[in-house]
Amino acid sequence: MSIVALRNANPSLRIRDITDPALADYGRLLPPAPFAPLVDLADRITDIDPAGNRYVASLSELEADPRTDLLKARFGFAPFQVGYCNGPNSTLNALEWHKSAEIDIAVTDLVLLLGKRNDIGADGRYDSSKLDCFYLAKGTVLELLPEALHFSPCKALATGFKSIIALPAGTNQPLTSDDLAASRQASLALGDIEPSLLFMNNKWLIAHPERKALIERGAFPGITGENIAIKSV
Repeated sequence: MSIVALRNANPSLRIRDITDPALADYGRLLPPAPFAPLVDLADRITDIDPAGNRYVASLSELEADPRTDLLKARFGFAPFQVGYCNGPNSTLNALEWHKSAEIDIAVTDLVLLLGKRNDIGADGRYDSSKLDCFYLAKGTVLELLPEALHFSPCKALATGFKSIIALPAGTNQPLTSDDLAASRQASLALGDIEPSLLFMNNKWLIAHPERKALIERGAFPGITGENIAIKSV
């Protein structure tokens, strides 16, 4: 598909391509050619569940592929995990950030909604109108900067999206009740809301009030404004 078709389907949104200088606020592009066999592998061995997104933090088949060795230096040779996120999502719903880089590889065409951590207020609230919207064609490799706001990709195609996600090992693992209590205590002691927004290991998160499932799991409903939706083509 072309970005033109996606823009025509979403006339109220400014959908940027990866050549837009604004992308530098959120990450940097890596050359796609070395990762093409990894993209082909992920496309073959993973599928899209039409009922909802599926996130797998670590998939042995992807981690065993020799192309993942190219990522070692991006994580400073610290342990990292390679998995995938696939699904039919088309809506913002939430924003997360990590204290580390994340590498996203588009296995299909997809859309990312990206924002800046510094735009979250002291009260933990963020206006969704500040987000930038980027179209990533299949094969695009994007290294997100630490603390770049993001969440699940949105589908550009009616069939859904597929993506490879690489992060430091242990990211997105559940926190214990002691961890959560310590986070709340730190938030009170420091007068800083961010520790209380810790949702999973190395994952801070705020949700849109419409995303009831996340709020029921303890996410702070900090996103104000529209729950942005992308119309696929």
